[in-house]
Amino acid sequence: MLEQRNNKKLSQRRDKIETQKSEFVATGSVRKNNYVPQEILSSWKRSAASIKPSPISAPLDDYEVSHLWQESPLSIAAKHQQDNMKQLTREGELVVAIADPQGRLLWTYASNHMQRRAEALNFTAGGHWDERSVGTNAVGLSLNLKKAVTVFSAEHYLPVVNDWVCYAAPIIHPQSGECVGVLDMSTTWRRHTPLGQAAVNDFARSIARALPMNLPRAELEIFALGEPYIRLHSRKIKLPLRQIEILCLLALNPEGLSLEHLHAVLYGDASVSPATLKAEVSHLRHMLGGAIGSRPYRLMMPVWGDFLHIWEVLHQQKSNEAISLYRGAFLSQSKSPELEEWRYCISAVIEQAIESCSDPRMLIEKLRDNTSRSGLVRERLIDLLTP
Repeated sequence: MLEQRNNKKLSQRRDKIETQKSEFVATGSVRKNNYVPQEILSSWKRSAASIKPSPISAPLDDYEVSHLWQESPLSIAAKHQQDNMKQLTREGELVVAIADPQGRLLWTYASNHMQRRAEALNFTAGGHWDERSVGTNAVGLSLNLKKAVTVFSAEHYLPVVNDWVCYAAPIIHPQSGECVGVLDMSTTWRRHTPLGQAAVNDFARSIARALPMNLPRAELEIFALGEPYIRLHSRKIKLPLRQIEILCLLALNPEGLSLEHLHAVLYGDASVSPATLKAEVSHLRHMLGGAIGSRPYRLMMPVWGDFLHIWEVLHQQKSNEAISLYRGAFLSQSKSPELEEWRYCISAVIEQAIESCSDPRMLIEKLRDNTSRSGLVRERLIDLLTP
């Protein structure tokens, strides 16, 4: 009797979601949203803009990804829980998967109940389950929100996944705070239970605790290729662009810069007062515990920058390594004259490296990163693969 009541509730929930999903597909919105969480509705809107036409399965890498799993720190961290996850997967008639930060599945294990279903949708190693590839799903949504999510039945954007319920949780590195992957457990919607999400959350936390420590390259680490941020004593910090610009300029000029010189290379001809620059430096000095000297301004703590590292690798003519390190343009929003020049130089040499790259697998990997040079990567890959 209890099972019948539960099945009836699940069926009613599914019907209500399908009604609102049909309204969204027809009109692009939902007039009165009582059953679909706002985060799901927002994901539907993102999916509608990127998924055309509707695929019947996830994109699948056409090469073996087992080497990526073996080389991933997630593989080391998950070892002590894999037997437990497999046992729960068999008993709960589930499929379990661990994805990388781009939503690509690196490892999966399926029960008899789910194996054929998973294979039909490419919910297997090498399948891409980010939102841009397959729309609303637990792996992609968890990566997007950086939190645990359940996606039930028709909450999935693709109709081919509407028979599933999926539980996912991000795997957050306890030292750096970065999302290094996602754990997902899925089954058919009639087997939905809140305990599924609780189990996934526990496994994800356990895997995170077992991750290898990220030893800092320096006390201050500046990441300015792609989305800019810094790490101070291994702790990730987001700063305004202007302050990251100042740190980059000081890192590029270790001998130091006078107030006038720093003002010139930062602002160019813009009419910004020296007092404004002094206030920005003062804020940074306080944040760094006093580790910015004056007269001239200079960093007084060990510093590492991804832009410095990639330039050194390029200087050593290690083109393939440089391509793998490139995550996007150097401070793409910066108007600083000196930083614009550095951006141009790094981009130009990276383009040369891509145009001379002869490793298709590396280019395929880079294409999945969606960097600002993906068009050039695609052209080079076509050149290599076209007879």
